[in-house]
Amino acid sequence: MTEKESYRAYLQEQLDGWVEEVNDLRKKAGAAGAEAFKNMPEQIQILEKKIEEGTAKLKELAETNEEAWDSLKDGFESAWKSLSAGFKDAATKFKWEKDRD
Repeated sequence: MTEKESYRAYLQEQLDGWVEEVNDLRKKAGAAGAEAFKNMPEQIQILEKKIEEGTAKLKELAETNEEAWDSLKDGFESAWKSLSAGFKDAATKFKWEKDRD
């Protein structure tokens, strides 16, 4: 397995975790009732947008050849860290708003 393939597998694992987290939040929202989650649709959409961005980045990575990967690696890692931080921020805000209600 090349470095690029290993990195892609690692990112896919993170992305799968985000999907699982969104699904868990949906289940909790359904169990708590709509009133407890007034902003749920907007927050879920933000989280789903981050997942879509992550999926697009993984596709971009998959389409990159090994030679290009070496030169694009730092920029890709920076973009993924930003995306990951955005997902975590949105998820934290969602949880905070839920707990506040």
